[in-house]
Amino acid sequence: MAESEVHAEHAAGDAQADLYVMGAGVAFPDQLTIQTVEMLSCCKEIYTNMRDFQLDALPPELRSKCVSIWSLYRDERERALNYKDVTDMVIGRAMSVRPFGWMTPGHPLVFDSVSQALLKIGKERGWRVHIAPGISCLDTIFVDVGFDPADGLIVHEANALVKQNVPLLTNLAALLLQPAAFGTDRAQLSPQWRPDLAPLRDYICQFHAPDHECAFVSSSPSVDRKHKIWWSRVDELESIPTEALHTSTLFIPPAGGSFSKSAR
Repeated sequence: MAESEVHAEHAAGDAQADLYVMGAGVAFPDQLTIQTVEMLSCCKEIYTNMRDFQLDALPPELRSKCVSIWSLYRDERERALNYKDVTDMVIGRAMSVRPFGWMTPGHPLVFDSVSQALLKIGKERGWRVHIAPGISCLDTIFVDVGFDPADGLIVHEANALVKQNVPLLTNLAALLLQPAAFGTDRAQLSPQWRPDLAPLRDYICQFHAPDHECAFVSSSPSVDRKHKIWWSRVDELESIPTEALHTSTLFIPPAGGSFSKSAR
């Protein structure tokens, strides 16, 4: 790349955007990056799917810009329709208020359909779209369980893994996201709702021994609270407590004893 092209690329990156897409981290607001805080400061207004009580932790000059649109996520409705309503709301507001911001928990490009849609639509409209990474559940789970993915890792959505018949390699660890949404395409916002995990159990048992232990990991949303881990044999997944399912990710260590939960 010529030197002039490099300078142009850097200048474009430094220019003010029309739309900022930002990740808020898992433990909010402690895991906000300096880059995200700078982007938040640039925005005239910010929509977010975080709750009002969470946003109240922000400094007043940032809190005053933030509008929670969590109410658009309706229980028992197709998730795709909820995501479309949120996307339409953000794009509609960004048409008249720019620079505009969208802030979502975790990393904005880790299992986030709204952020993906905003990037696509924004670029189609010719907007300058800047995105800032955030700390995702992948990052926090590595710390929670004490696992280094250097030897390999499979990351997949739990429901899609089974539907698409994706093989699990027993010598690699796996992270299966959104087990609480297994078997349904509808939003399930009630803490009492639980999926039928028997098909997931049966699928994993095609690859791992029934007594192979895995863990439902729920990273802490606050630095002053401890993460939670529920260990279970693969053949006992369906009996895991309902509490363990919500906001958790299923961690399946590699077979063969290369990982030991006793090391934690």
